[in-house]
Amino acid sequence: MRTRHTPWLTSLITSLLSLAGCPVTPGEEPPTEQPGPQLGEPLGLALPRTGIGPSELAVVVNTDDPLSASIADAYMEARGIPPENRVELALGGSPNLSREVFIERKAELDGALGDDIQAIALTSMSPQTVDCMATSAAFALGFDTRWCQPGPPCNPTALADTYDSDSTTPWLDHGVRPTMILAAQDLAWAQSLIDRGVAADGTMPRGSGFFVRTTDSARSTRWQAMQQAATDWGEELDLSYIDNADGEGSNLIEDEDDILFYLTGLVAVDGITSNTFRPGALADHLTSFGGQIPESSQMSALRWLEGGATASYGTPIEPCNFATKFPDPEVLVPRYLAGRTAVEAYWSSVWMPGEGNFLGEPLARPFAGAQTTYEDGLWTIVTTNLTPDQRYQLQVATAPDGPWEEVFRVEFPTLGFHTVEVPDPIVGWYRFAED
Repeated sequence: MRTRHTPWLTSLITSLLSLAGCPVTPGEEPPTEQPGPQLGEPLGLALPRTGIGPSELAVVVNTDDPLSASIADAYMEARGIPPENRVELALGGSPNLSREVFIERKAELDGALGDDIQAIALTSMSPQTVDCMATSAAFALGFDTRWCQPGPPCNPTALADTYDSDSTTPWLDHGVRPTMILAAQDLAWAQSLIDRGVAADGTMPRGSGFFVRTTDSARSTRWQAMQQAATDWGEELDLSYIDNADGEGSNLIEDEDDILFYLTGLVAVDGITSNTFRPGALADHLTSFGGQIPESSQMSALRWLEGGATASYGTPIEPCNFATKFPDPEVLVPRYLAGRTAVEAYWSSVWMPGEGNFLGEPLARPFAGAQTTYEDGLWTIVTTNLTPDQRYQLQVATAPDGPWEEVFRVEFPTLGFHTVEVPDPIVGWYRFAED
């Protein structure tokens, strides 16, 4: 949809002229006419909030892991995270932390965090589980056995109301701080992951995506959601649903460039390093123990990060193959496309997250903001951050804090790459505000 604005309203012109002002020398008559607002390339554009920022992320250091502090230092510097957001906890060096110790440490953490903190980054891969919960789930949700399978294996767990939520303040709205582990076996790998996340921001990538139904039927329980996700967004992002249930093709994606999404279901995925991933890429495989890090009895989700993805997901505890315990591509893709961070998009896509570890760079946000160009008096805005069926006002001001005047209104029926054209803009500040 392309929208052109109507002529300036008289009230807008009057307001802009009064703000501009005109100096008068004592003894001279004031001019009868004042110059109009200067036309030219705008100075800035603000969009509605679509995700969390660095000041809203806590960074947890495991004082029992020598690498944890170094990763935290590198991450906080790269992201400009305030020093007061850093919390140091003794979490041990074992794969599992007892619920009793965790409850004590979680109380320390909660006491150190204010209501402004909406999400958490863990800079250690130890522990990977807290009793019967995955570590990132325990930090986000708090320990509670309802997030674990009751009785014998292969049972559902509690449902999180963060699933498919519109909220960009999950702690305030849901009492949950989505948590992601900055997983890496050494500082160089951690720095590479951090760099990819930072490089992703605002790039509006038109990358490719692959959702693969494999010959492993037990691990392909997401295939219907995969098929629909590719149908919904294929024109925007070149997403492909590949059905290899009959085994006539390949279970693997190899030698592909610019991958932004890769979701599949296998015990282990070969050929990952033959591909090139875009900064901000999300990739995971449905299997029982992908969330075991750094190594797994199957394939650790860490292999995705080492292969070039920016975030991933896996369960370190036997979940059985409930699709609701793994990322739903019909939620993951649109939330990411709408401007959420990696930690928010991934968390909102899992309905039963209690047994899952979310891995990667939490603040990666490739679809943040807008890309703008100005040429021959036409200002063109491209953004994915405008919510379907929500009407917006494009407003203008001669100062960054207003006062604001309406230029025109826009509304889009679907999510995607929306283009808005503004002829003859002024040298000022613009914003989209919900109408």
